[in-house]
Amino acid sequence: MLLARMAEAVYWAGRYLERAEDTARIVQVHGETHIDLPVGEDVGWAPLVEIAGSMAAFHERNSQLGSGTTTAAFKRSVEARVVAYVLTDRDNPSSILASIAGARDNLRLARPVVPREVWELCNELWISLSPVTATVGPRDQRVRWLQRVVDEIQRVNGVMQGTMRRDEALAFFRMGQQLERAEITCRVLAVRADSAVPEAGREVYNEVHQMALLRSLASYQPFRRAMPARPDAASTLRFLLQDEAFPRAVCACLSELRDLVKALPHNEPILAACTDTAVLVADAPVARPTPGSLRAFLAELGPAIGNLHDHIEASFFSPVGTATVAPSRDATWVARPVAHRRLLGSPGEGALPGKIDAVADDRLYRVTHITTYEYEAQVEQSYNEAHLRPRQTDLQVCIEHTLEIDPEPSTRFESVDPFGNSMATFVVQGGFDRMAVTAASVVRVSPPRTPPAGPPWESVRTLLEIDRQSSARDARRCRAPSRLIPTSNALAEYAQGSFHPGRPLVEAVLDLTDRVYREFHYEPGFTSIATPLLEVLEQRRGVCQDFAHLMIGCIRSLGLAARYVSGYIETFPPPGQERLVGADASHAWASVYLPGWGWVDVDPTNDQFVGESYVTTAWGRDYWDVSPLRGSVEGGGGSHRLDVAVDVTRVVTATAEV
Repeated sequence: MLLARMAEAVYWAGRYLERAEDTARIVQVHGETHIDLPVGEDVGWAPLVEIAGSMAAFHERNSQLGSGTTTAAFKRSVEARVVAYVLTDRDNPSSILASIAGARDNLRLARPVVPREVWELCNELWISLSPVTATVGPRDQRVRWLQRVVDEIQRVNGVMQGTMRRDEALAFFRMGQQLERAEITCRVLAVRADSAVPEAGREVYNEVHQMALLRSLASYQPFRRAMPARPDAASTLRFLLQDEAFPRAVCACLSELRDLVKALPHNEPILAACTDTAVLVADAPVARPTPGSLRAFLAELGPAIGNLHDHIEASFFSPVGTATVAPSRDATWVARPVAHRRLLGSPGEGALPGKIDAVADDRLYRVTHITTYEYEAQVEQSYNEAHLRPRQTDLQVCIEHTLEIDPEPSTRFESVDPFGNSMATFVVQGGFDRMAVTAASVVRVSPPRTPPAGPPWESVRTLLEIDRQSSARDARRCRAPSRLIPTSNALAEYAQGSFHPGRPLVEAVLDLTDRVYREFHYEPGFTSIATPLLEVLEQRRGVCQDFAHLMIGCIRSLGLAARYVSGYIETFPPPGQERLVGADASHAWASVYLPGWGWVDVDPTNDQFVGESYVTTAWGRDYWDVSPLRGSVEGGGGSHRLDVAVDVTRVVTATAEV
């Protein structure tokens, strides 16, 4: 459990440190670029103020900046004023010195949850920089001052990552870093649009300007490694916006932010906003970009990133009654106050106590699954694979599990299959005409969060194509047809009755779930594992495995990712009747991939989201990947009798803190 004021303090500390480091890099590279360019090809110093997002405040103090004078003395005067404003002006909340002061103030408040060394390093940096602010005017001294800022903040980050517990406090610190980093990358691209997408008229110095842009974001060497020897006009833009492997690219920052938020409670609005922003980045105009189209795109992306901060603040931080707020940045594409200096005070009257926690009702189940084979003749050898151990997931913990086999197997071992499921493999030898496999498990299940509606399903399909996250790569394995689930025009046509153009993904999935529930008849014995899926579609009948396969086939036929989930569901007897032991059965449902959220499980057999009444055993592409028990025998005669008894019993309802 983390107090909200502590969470907010480490969040702002992460933002301020990232801002100070990034600004130092930008100013340092900007000064070096003037050396690389010939006389007359000056890029000016005003762009530094634009990147800092405080041009209006700067103009209030320096009204002569735009006078158009070109004398050398005036240029030196402008440089001195800009450098002082961006580096050391304590009244400018975006300056390096003010940012370090903000980080220092917030780390002091967060000392109970951050390593002592982190606070000491930040405090020492502030003490060492403050007395020499008047000496950063000369370029040689400025370079040393800026390099010290970068080095010391890197040191702070290293100590934080190397010594701090992997808990909510570190998550909020990194969230602040990622959000600030994404915002600054967008600001640099907006101001340097002509360098990011160079036009033919500036061919002589295009490479110098592009190199300066990349170096200002510490991305020049990674760019050269990732891109071909002769990159096209959009390579820089594509790399800084969409390269998942580069930590300062906007999409990489959003991916990291999503992963951090997933581990926190009350995160549904933020995850939905992260997904929307990721889809926006995926649709960036990188095919044939122009400076104008890039600026128009960033004018849309900037407020979307700012919206993430608003969601974080609303979801996790208590109202502040006595906060000191410095003026916000004023870049034209930012439509809300961002990244201001905040000194945390006590909650105002009537405010709820600030805690980062949640209380949920967990359920404890005892699951018994007995499979009995009776053969008409003696079996010489039986080879078997079993998916009977419940999975460990974010919402489910397998506390106990035993697997008893009669007769005793001669060989037995457990492994993990390609989908991460636990699989038991065993061989039974010797003459026998009966084999019983009993799996007994105790499982704790937590209630899942209700997923957001999600972005339009077409945007999810586009994002799934280009997303390089490991979760997206895994999801793409569940987009192609599999052994038991084909993709076809017939399935796509049926799905389109729910997947209307522009409809949010989860809304469309729920509608398809409802249609399968209403239009298909549950009829045990009508189908077998060999029944083709298109026949199920035509006959409109089957069992839970068929309905799960149908849902998955429809969704995959539209280019989306869906997987098959095997497990159990708690059932209840009719009113007035006693519950029969062993009368339950294994169950199956479908799961659809929602970028930024994860997998959304739906049960078309019961027309609902999968909740705490479900126990998950395994997942894969279809039933063939995760069948509870399958194998082959030598001998046994021409036929056998199979009996399956499943019992799912709720042991106790426990209140647990998540």
